[in-house]
Amino acid sequence: MTNMKARRFSAVIALLAFALLSACSLSSTASDSTTTLPTVSSSALSASSSNEAPPTNLSAIQTAAERYGTDTTIPPILTNSDTITTAGLGPVRVGHTLSEAQDAAGVIFNAASTGSEACQYYTPAAGATGASFMVVNEEIVRIDISSGPITSKSGYGIGATKDAIKAAFGSKIKESAAGDSLTFVPVTVGDKSMRVIWELDANGSVTSLRTGRLAHVTSKIGCVG
Repeated sequence: MTNMKARRFSAVIALLAFALLSACSLSSTASDSTTTLPTVSSSALSASSSNEAPPTNLSAIQTAAERYGTDTTIPPILTNSDTITTAGLGPVRVGHTLSEAQDAAGVIFNAASTGSEACQYYTPAAGATGASFMVVNEEIVRIDISSGPITSKSGYGIGATKDAIKAAFGSKIKESAAGDSLTFVPVTVGDKSMRVIWELDANGSVTSLRTGRLAHVTSKIGCVG
């Protein structure tokens, strides 16, 4: 009888223990969502990735030279290899309008800081070192070479000597009374109103040269008076 009671008592204790453990356990569907990380499906990840903008590849950005090539600027037609004649300088002629001169030279002409609407000097943005163009009433009347390698058609530029020029042109050259300039006087009918003039230093070396119409080219400095 005593053993029977002991077995019953043990069974009751076991049942109570099982009930207590079942009441205290947490299920996988517990409502405490703050302790549960949201589940992200692989399909959602794929959609998110496809909507994102691709990262910028800095190495793939092209420079202007890479995209269009390095020859995007056309070289000027007027260059240092052009020469002074009674007609003008290379493709630019005395008598051209400013627009015509720029088209002929293949380069923009920039106005000098001094001058006026009546008389203004312009210099090419590139292509002819030391060249300047005197414009009167919207027309080129004179071209000056104050520096650089440009010479006359016969090859006499800055640094040439008075004796060499006089020997080359003979009677067509007139020397100033002060001996500080030489003037080429053409004999052809079409050029009689034109002159080419070389300015000289005390040693008889050319310091500058110019060409233009007689009325505008004789003065050492243009756009004055």
